[in-house]
Amino acid sequence: MTARVLRALALGFVPALVVLGLPLLLTRCTIPPSGGTITLGALPSETDAGWHPVADYLGHRCGELDCHGESQRNFVVWSCYGLRADASDVPGCRMPASHQVPTTASEYEKTYESLVGLEPVLISEVVASGGQNPDLLTFVRKARGEENHKGGTLIDLTTSVGVTQDQCITSWLGGSTNADACAAAIAETP
Repeated sequence: MTARVLRALALGFVPALVVLGLPLLLTRCTIPPSGGTITLGALPSETDAGWHPVADYLGHRCGELDCHGESQRNFVVWSCYGLRADASDVPGCRMPASHQVPTTASEYEKTYESLVGLEPVLISEVVASGGQNPDLLTFVRKARGEENHKGGTLIDLTTSVGVTQDQCITSWLGGSTNADACAAAIAETP
């Protein structure tokens, strides 16, 4: 066969392949059903005893309106420290009791969903391993200053305060929240 014949065959073959193969290709690129879910092996606790102390620390440390208390962020923290689920609730955890509305159940749930939703498969793997390798998670690396974070290093592991803050988060990922570490992390952090 001459080059001219091969070129003519190729010119006819490629459009035919595109026309015939396009419907097959499009059936492979369908949208998943609306009820589709990702099944995860394990997630950290969302119970009051496990999650609330961690969420309180995250609200105190990261939940201000100019940080993760902004609804446009990929990780959003709802709490009495900043962004509220109910617009009629005034931010402020240390206001006089007559005006204070503590972090609500809805806010704890929204913060949990926001955090777990960042990397659901990875967080599931860390929890399934008993909290091993928490630095696989972006939010841990950013807080520790191991990855670029607009807010800078929040957990400095060279200080006792930083170690306490880290214990609050990593104990939760390990399945047994150290509520005392979370309370101390709030008390020790401005």
